[in-house]
Amino acid sequence: MRNPDQFEFKSFSVHQQRSVMKVCTDSCAFGALAEINHAKTILDIGTGTGLLSLMLAQKASHEIHIDAIDIDSETLLDAHENILSSPWKDSITLYHDNVATWKHEAVYDMIISNPPFHVRSTSSKHQQEAVAFHADHSLPFSELAFVLNSRSHQDTRSWILLPINEMQQFLSHALSEGLHVQKSIIIHDSIDHDPTRSIAILSKQVRSEPVEVVHFTYREYAGGPFTPEFITTLSPFYLFL
Repeated sequence: MRNPDQFEFKSFSVHQQRSVMKVCTDSCAFGALAEINHAKTILDIGTGTGLLSLMLAQKASHEIHIDAIDIDSETLLDAHENILSSPWKDSITLYHDNVATWKHEAVYDMIISNPPFHVRSTSSKHQQEAVAFHADHSLPFSELAFVLNSRSHQDTRSWILLPINEMQQFLSHALSEGLHVQKSIIIHDSIDHDPTRSIAILSKQVRSEPVEVVHFTYREYAGGPFTPEFITTLSPFYLFL
């Protein structure tokens, strides 16, 4: 039986006994789909267990440095353990802080975040869960958009994963901060399912051409085998692919 407090990847392990944000297919697909390109400095907002930072560090074909920040001290204990035991411990620096008030002057080539997304919904009575899942408790979309803008230079690419409806809300704030969608990845659980999540890649550059929209599907049908695109994308990470 698999230990729910530990998730084994091909090149690293994720211990998650303290974190309420466990490893899931969405976060793994997000990290696998994210393109580093020529980025040398990366900011991981709400790093949780450090999963996205570890995936990006594994993908990098050149020297990079990742600043990974989270507001929850318990979660960061997991992240510290995971990063310290990985091959990329010297490439990732952890920060315990609120990114909206973080006194760290830096802009980045790439920013990535799978932020809290519940807005104006019934919040958990558990404080750690409220911070992890509810934007109103930790990082409202307006503040996230401001942070992306203030931490970006002209060529920065920001990668954001959100549910479909919440993404539309967030993008209105992003636009008001002068951030423009360069590409959109629409995620489906299976070919027969309506989309559940979307990834937006944003920058300060105004796009003269229509936004590139691509679709990414996990399974051939509900409960069925993974699609070829899923296998190709996740095989560098998943043990069973």
